[in-house]
Amino acid sequence: MTTHYDVPGEHLVGALANSLKSVNAIQPPDWSNFVKTSTHKEQSPTQPDWWYFRTASVLRKIGINGPIGTERLSRHYSGAKDRGSKPNRSNNGGRKVLRSIMQQLEIAGFIEKSKKGGRRLTPKGQSVLDNTAFDVKKKLEKEMSSLKKY
Repeated sequence: MTTHYDVPGEHLVGALANSLKSVNAIQPPDWSNFVKTSTHKEQSPTQPDWWYFRTASVLRKIGINGPIGTERLSRHYSGAKDRGSKPNRSNNGGRKVLRSIMQQLEIAGFIEKSKKGGRRLTPKGQSVLDNTAFDVKKKLEKEMSSLKKY
């Protein structure tokens, strides 16, 4: 059985984003057209469906690192802030975007709050990740011979 650990992340996130578009609970909020994803970014995302890609990425990160909260997740989306002539410093990613995404994933039933703190995958979320990984693996087996052992 192929799991989400066995497939390259960039291919899995793209396929997962396409499958999340059909879930009614996951919709970009009205303010998502105007928001930056972090303080170190200078502009808002240019992709029209960036919300679904970030949601897929968050779901994958919760599956790999879970249980995980917004603070630790925001560190995964951090980057260097350009401070002019002063040296760059690291800034965390925007937590409002991550909170909204995790709330939508909870409503959809893909994640749940953990007793230890943070959020973790539900069996439904694990199934979505693994089924998408299996589909991606079948497509990539012809291109990448290293995936045949899974």
